[in-house]
Amino acid sequence: MDRVRLLIELLKVKKMITPLEQDILDTWNELSKCPFDMESAKNQAFRNDTNYPDVCLCIASLPTTVSKPYYVITEDDVRYSLTNQLAMLVEKEWKILNSSKRDICLPSKQE
Repeated sequence: MDRVRLLIELLKVKKMITPLEQDILDTWNELSKCPFDMESAKNQAFRNDTNYPDVCLCIASLPTTVSKPYYVITEDDVRYSLTNQLAMLVEKEWKILNSSKRDICLPSKQE
């Protein structure tokens, strides 16, 4: 199982989730919809861009990213954005999980 699917499965059973984790689940759900809901997917991509400007800038700087006016964006364009957003949001979450795991394992300094 890849890292994205593993994290999705972990988040599905987690009782309390963070805003980042909710955005990961929402993005995954948009990509998984059949049939694909273009308006809902565009809204999710916009929310992700707003909530994570660093991810937005990263995707915009990819050599495969083409800037287009809103009215000519295709389903492939929206899927491209959501797929890249999901990958980068998952990476953010793994970093958080790994850093908190290290904090738990580090012995406290006693003076």
